[in-house]
Amino acid sequence: MKNQISDKDKLGGKLDDSDKKTIETALDDAISWLESHKDASVEELQEHKKELENKVQPIISKLYKDQGAPPPEGAAPSEDKDEL
Repeated sequence: MKNQISDKDKLGGKLDDSDKKTIETALDDAISWLESHKDASVEELQEHKKELENKVQPIISKLYKDQGAPPPEGAAPSEDKDEL
């Protein structure tokens, strides 16, 4: 995710600066927490994962909503042809 928001051809080119900063901060906080809690329980890890998702998911959802949902993986482009 961190690489994607840094890459202007991926998420980085589609997010505004405020949303990008929010995601970067959330990721940095999560990484710092993981590094300082190497002995965390599964429950603690799941709780912090959920917190990260709650911060990032609304931004990603808004992005796809604004741009239209991406086509399903492997979907062929539709060919709308009117036959007379």
